[in-house]
Amino acid sequence: MKLYNLTIAAGALLTLFSAAGCSGSDDWKPGPEDTEKGVSAYFPVPAKTSYIFDSEADPDDMKIEVNVSRQNIADAIAVPLSLSSGAEGCGIPSAVNFEAGEAEASFILDCAGIPDGKMQEVTISLDPSQTDIYGIGLDAVTFSVIKAEWTLISDNLRYSLQYGNYPDVFSNMYHLQGTTQLKLENFFGSGLDIIFDCPSQYITPFIPTVNALVEDEALLEWELYDEANQTYPEWNPGNDSANPYITYLYAYGADDGYDWTYGDMYYNASTGYGYFYMCFYLETDDGNWGYAYPYLDFNLKYNPFE
Repeated sequence: MKLYNLTIAAGALLTLFSAAGCSGSDDWKPGPEDTEKGVSAYFPVPAKTSYIFDSEADPDDMKIEVNVSRQNIADAIAVPLSLSSGAEGCGIPSAVNFEAGEAEASFILDCAGIPDGKMQEVTISLDPSQTDIYGIGLDAVTFSVIKAEWTLISDNLRYSLQYGNYPDVFSNMYHLQGTTQLKLENFFGSGLDIIFDCPSQYITPFIPTVNALVEDEALLEWELYDEANQTYPEWNPGNDSANPYITYLYAYGADDGYDWTYGDMYYNASTGYGYFYMCFYLETDDGNWGYAYPYLDFNLKYNPFE
């Protein structure tokens, strides 16, 4: 996102003038010309940027609605759009249309033509003459899209929360064919599925791309979040009435060079056994909170890392 910090800008100007006064240099060049004379159109930050379509999906279900806003709303206008050249099988209209007085509009990114098993980064840009380079929002947005089949890779995935008296929860794991994407079903009994990229059998780093709000990408920290309902999940692993509901889960990835999330997805090649450990901060509906050091283990039906 484009953020313009006046304090930083003022400090930068003082530094510039001071340096110019000392050196006498004439090599100063102005920054890019502001283009706010247009309608100052921009993309709001999308709530979701990663889309996985089933290989048997109906083409009508392979469409993404993209929102656009503008600050100058006086007149009707068509703001031209451009699509990155590498976006194979994707299509957008030539422009997004605003009626007079309309601050928000949308258009469809059509992904019906994308090939099977090929992850694509699709970037859509607004006409620079209609954007404000120092304004709010984004001049361009990028979506990750793929069409592929989820294949069952483990049917004995065990979640051990290691917190309070919660029982273990059992579920499945899936592999997106032709990719390094894995899906953990019913993550720790929350009812939510987690998708993450796993290019090697060793877990670190671990940042989910679905149902997670990333708080600190450098430290690999994220919150479990129900994207479909736009809320934090509340659940009781194992549905044991003697235990409180979990109301908040924060996952730690790394700190001061130490990996809190680590493991080996294919530790034993003869049995397909794998595991990984994590670190959670949890809150429950009885007002308590604490840290948990849970683990997952499973047997993979095949080696996806070959």
